[in-house]
Amino acid sequence: MAAGATARWLVLLLVAVSAAAAAAAGKHERWRRMSGAVSGQVVEKEKRRLVAYTEAGMVTAVDVADAAYRLHFIAMDPGALFLPVQLHADMVFYVHSGRGKVTYLEEDSGEKSSLEVERGDVYNLEQGSILYIQSYPNATRQRLRIFAIFTSDGINAEDPTKPKVEAYSSVSNLLKGFETDVLRRGFGVQREVAEAIKSAKTPPPIIPYNPQEKGGDEEPSWTEDVVDALLGVRDPEFLNKKKKDKHKGKSKDKKSKSKAFNFYSGKPDVHNCYGWSRTMTNKDLDALHGSDIGMFMVNLTTGSMVGPHWNPKATEIAIVTDGTGIVQTVCPSSSGSSSPQSDESRRGHRGDERGGPGGRGDEGGEGGGARCRSSVFRVKEGDVFVVPRFHPMAHMSFNNDSFVFVGFSTHMGENHPQFLAGKGSVLQAIGKEVLALSLGQPNSTAVEKLLSAQRDSTILSCISCAEELEKKAAEEEKRSREEEEERRREQEERERREREEEERRREQEERERKEREEEERKEQEERQRKEEEERQRKEEEERARKKQEKRQRREEEERQREEEERRREEEEGGGGRGDEPEREEEEGDERPYRLSKKLKNSYRVG
Repeated sequence: MAAGATARWLVLLLVAVSAAAAAAAGKHERWRRMSGAVSGQVVEKEKRRLVAYTEAGMVTAVDVADAAYRLHFIAMDPGALFLPVQLHADMVFYVHSGRGKVTYLEEDSGEKSSLEVERGDVYNLEQGSILYIQSYPNATRQRLRIFAIFTSDGINAEDPTKPKVEAYSSVSNLLKGFETDVLRRGFGVQREVAEAIKSAKTPPPIIPYNPQEKGGDEEPSWTEDVVDALLGVRDPEFLNKKKKDKHKGKSKDKKSKSKAFNFYSGKPDVHNCYGWSRTMTNKDLDALHGSDIGMFMVNLTTGSMVGPHWNPKATEIAIVTDGTGIVQTVCPSSSGSSSPQSDESRRGHRGDERGGPGGRGDEGGEGGGARCRSSVFRVKEGDVFVVPRFHPMAHMSFNNDSFVFVGFSTHMGENHPQFLAGKGSVLQAIGKEVLALSLGQPNSTAVEKLLSAQRDSTILSCISCAEELEKKAAEEEKRSREEEEERRREQEERERREREEEERRREQEERERKEREEEERKEQEERQRKEEEERQRKEEEERARKKQEKRQRREEEERQREEEERRREEEEGGGGRGDEPEREEEEGDERPYRLSKKLKNSYRVG
């Protein structure tokens, strides 16, 4: 009981430190069932991506964001066949349930090998291999369930949902992609055979298959049945070739060079009354040589915990196989430190505030994402959760249920998990005085008790830890929702005020615009009025000028006519009046008024 109380105290201390870090940063933690901008990623079983669904089975997938990994979940009914595919990526698979046979052709040797698989088996196949899977019938109708991880540079790490290449491709599609003449000449068959292969309907990826139901004296040929299913056609000349040394040929269909690793055979790495765990690396399986992928399995009894730890080089991608549990991850970035930092220091480490749903984006490497945050999430059977490297984590089971999960680990051979508690704790190496200063303790007494209380480091008792943590997380989630709602209302209020202010500003601008337009209109009208008056004045002056000119021309014309008339009269008068000019000069300069001829005529008429 003392160990359980100490473990619970340790978990609560971890929660308190995490909460203090969030408070120091001014941001609250969020409890999320589905991943988002948190330090881990969770994909619920119901949200897996459907790859294929047939009457004999189905394939679903989960894409690990920011990492070149893809999970496929293959579920086959008893007596089913997963048709041949060519791998475009390295494949490590784990058999979760059922029994069957995996047949594969290695790219380098071209030899066909088969592997009898059962629950707990792990094996690796390299990219370029061709494989097909048969599930064996059984009385309990248990499905053959395989969890497979694919890793390749061909999988787009920036967006796994849009891969450069798929994890594998159907051999049927590869074959039928060729033209008829290519098939005919390449395989040395008649055109009818090639056309029959091209025109046959492509079967679904998983089909019912039970060779024992065919009967007959001769044992059914596995190869012929595969070709039947693959091509959807049976041509005597093409398929029913002469079978020489059939039993000798069977001996060539040998077992793989090394038997599959099985989690349920052998001794666990850690085993006590609270549960057990076991890891598998390339040291345990020859087929994994050259692969960075390893596997692990953890089985927690009720009220237990895997102590706080982290992986310095590996990302964990785990699948819950039984029960439910709580997983807590802590963001390792500087913004999550328990010691307050100055604004300048936080700005200096802003680049480390990376996050995202798993993979390299959370590892502080290249790329970026949402802010890294600590998280607590509940997972159930079939869910997938991802914990990036450097992120401290703890796994807890509830008091009324066990918690079993199996997973894949990257860089497994180079990774050495670091535990916070127990004799092998990294805190022990730091020293109690320095650790006390780091934790803000005035003396080292509390730290000394912390380091000496717990001797176990991996799996330990933690009664009600999951329940208390879930309760605290739920309260924190409720508080976060309320705060988020309050922030939302404040944001809406700010937006409303901004809209009103913007509306007032627009109305003011509209009024000012209209006033300016009215003033400009009046000024324009005044200018136009003045211009019109000026134009009229000029026109009036022009009319007066023209009138004056016209009057002057008439007067000039009248004067010229009078002068002309006077000259004619003088010429008509002759010399009898030769003395008149002298008289006129004597009388003065005043000339006598003479009537024009026209006026004279008018007077005569009158």
